[in-house]
Amino acid sequence: MTERNQPEPPDFEEIERQQNRRNRLAMRGEIRQRSDRLSKRIVHFSEQFGLAPEDFWSTLDAAPDGPLAAVLAKEARRQNIHERAAADYISSLNSVSEFAKLPASGNRASYFNTDGQLVTKAQLGGARQPSKSVDFRWKTGKLICYAAQKYTKEGGGNQDSQFSEVELLLRNYQGRTNNDTVLFILVDGPYYNPDRLGRLRALTRTQSPYSYVSGISELAGILAELRRRE
Repeated sequence: MTERNQPEPPDFEEIERQQNRRNRLAMRGEIRQRSDRLSKRIVHFSEQFGLAPEDFWSTLDAAPDGPLAAVLAKEARRQNIHERAAADYISSLNSVSEFAKLPASGNRASYFNTDGQLVTKAQLGGARQPSKSVDFRWKTGKLICYAAQKYTKEGGGNQDSQFSEVELLLRNYQGRTNNDTVLFILVDGPYYNPDRLGRLRALTRTQSPYSYVSGISELAGILAELRRRE
């Protein structure tokens, strides 16, 4: 805990490293049981590189903690560990109440439309989703806070598309007129360099209803400032 009795922000890099180590150790059981997940991975690589599946299995049996096991283990970044860590941290902050993890997809997923109004997938009907869905909701004082959270290491097609979705989310929120909400874009990781952060922060609202772009470590201070403004 910090001197103000707040929890420490999550170290996403260390959390990912620890999970990857656990995943590598779990490979002993997967190898012994010939798990469906591992079998499918081996079939994929054997077909791609023209190697016999038996060669993979014999190498894994001989070195279940070795490099090949590490390559074929589950990937921590695909296990939503950053989102879970963020949820645990936010929900434990002193200024946060009624915290909820929102559905990422399906009829109850929530979006801000082009008018800045919050809508669900069900309300959109067959229309295309207007932006990235929001991940979390909570209350700080009288304000209802929404957040989209991302931890991204490096660029690429999928990551760049997600960045564009976050930009669109901020643009849509600019059309909001109700003063009872705040939108947070919580972005961490090397991908969010000064240039990308600058692009996102250029789209934030500096008057109510506010929106913010920050790392998760800055969230507690922003929430404290919002409480002081009430």
